[in-house]
Amino acid sequence: MKATPKQILSALNELIKESKTELKSEKIELGLVDDIDKIYAQVIKSASSADKSKNNAIEGIRQFKLKVIKIKQDSAVGLKRVEEFKKAAKELGIEYPSRIKGLEKQFETTLKSMEDWQSASDKAMKLL
Repeated sequence: MKATPKQILSALNELIKESKTELKSEKIELGLVDDIDKIYAQVIKSASSADKSKNNAIEGIRQFKLKVIKIKQDSAVGLKRVEEFKKAAKELGIEYPSRIKGLEKQFETTLKSMEDWQSASDKAMKLL
């Protein structure tokens, strides 16, 4: 049986409709791929920025820790000098001034605080 022109046109119209549907589907799929590429590029950019921030934080903690260690050392030297002063005052039979007592307490408090800060900075470095 031979196809009529009407049947041929109808078949062609169906093929064109299917072709358009497939093209739309492919266009949508390509659009999704482009979206995924853009999202991935943004993730990479953000991750790079976060890594830079992490490195800055690590350097900041290192600098902080160096300062804390210096303060601990200075406080320890201060306590040593207070002990020497107390010993000399005792040998001379005099009472040392309350100012020295206050400084001794401050050195002890500062030393304890710096030990806590150093411990906290060590924990922070491990987390990063």
